[in-house]
Amino acid sequence: MDRKTVRRYRNSPLDDLIASARDRGPGVLGPFHSYLQHRFKSGCTSSMKLYRERLAIGYTGGYHVVNRYVLAMRRGTTAPARTALSSPRTITSWIMRRQENLSPADRIAPDTVRCACPDIATADDLVRAFTDMLRHRRGHLLQDWIQKAEVTGPAPIGCFADYLRRDLPAVTAGLTLPYNSGIVEGHLNRIKTIKRQMYGRASFSLLRARIRIQP
Repeated sequence: MDRKTVRRYRNSPLDDLIASARDRGPGVLGPFHSYLQHRFKSGCTSSMKLYRERLAIGYTGGYHVVNRYVLAMRRGTTAPARTALSSPRTITSWIMRRQENLSPADRIAPDTVRCACPDIATADDLVRAFTDMLRHRRGHLLQDWIQKAEVTGPAPIGCFADYLRRDLPAVTAGLTLPYNSGIVEGHLNRIKTIKRQMYGRASFSLLRARIRIQP
């Protein structure tokens, strides 16, 4: 056992350690608790039947886990199923990806989040509108988007729109013209990679020679 782990156990109160040991997370059956409780209340109390139903939709655990949970429901010792909360990273992935690239479940889940949080719904609409401008080079719509973002958008998007307004001609050109700095960024990335490979090992003269020699 690592020394830091031993130190944490030594310095933590016993009650906190017991509480953390009990809260081990939902486990492999956690995502299916709400379904199992719903089916159990509907009259399906067979552990084997519930186990086979879970296998059909992706459950990877064993039968004894389902059976133990069903026995707990019969005794009335199970806690109500927790509502699954989507992480910010998951919500961001829903917003940033194309609708046609989302799975059927991921197409339904964002609607639930949008109804639960109006700010996320507004941010979703603004981000998709900006992405559409970027993909289809509709820079002439940028000024209207900035005004809408500053008036109705959440504070972070409003700040982003304010920064765009400060350099409006350049951003409009970037959303309109087919040119980009991809080649320059590629060369910068190559130079930085060479520099990190040689850091602390060679002189600047060799670095310059390697940059000139490599294509």
